Amino acid sequence: MKKILTMALIATLGMSGMAFAANESVEALTEVSNSNNRVKVILKEGLGKVNLVVSDLEGKKLHQQTIFVKNDVMVPYNLSELPVGKYQLKVESASKGLNSDVAIYEVERKLTKEELPLMAYRKDLDQDSFKLTVIGLEEPGVTVELKDKRGNMIFEEKIMEKGAFSKIYSMKNMKADEVSVHVTDFRGRSKAF
Repeated sequence: MKKILTMALIATLGMSGMAFAANESVEALTEVSNSNNRVKVILKEGLGKVNLVVSDLEGKKLHQQTIFVKNDVMVPYNLSELPVGKYQLKVESASKGLNSDVAIYEVERKLTKEELPLMAYRKDLDQDSFKLTVIGLEEPGVTVELKDKRGNMIFEEKIMEKGAFSKIYSMKNMKADEVSVHVTDFRGRSKAF
């Protein structure tokens, strides 16, 4: 009799543990984090069969996969190849016998520092001179090339300033509007005027 009661107690506790896992929502068993356009989806033990869908805000599916979660699983997504904007990540329980439970997360693809354009500006001051301003430099090392109308190099220099700089260029024997400027920073970003 004692043995039967012990077995019944073990069976009851075991079933209640399974029922507890089945009663937890998908949202409670899912963690989503987005850092530097890399999304980490952590699916916790007890979810079973799960459908993951990445779509744009109009509902167009960009990626879909099914995962069988036995133990905690981390699913990575790299958004850097997608256009800048917001996207939806849908995590849906697909296990038989469970109610279809859905958790929807919004993830955003942002511009990184490397993708930002070089911020350089030219302002003609008079017929013979112009001012060049470059801002947002994380490292020193900007190459400035001045060329004539035919593309021949007339002047080149490397400026070793961090953060920003402005410099006035005065032309002799030619007008400022006859000179093109090509600026390249240490990362290879460039801008031409």
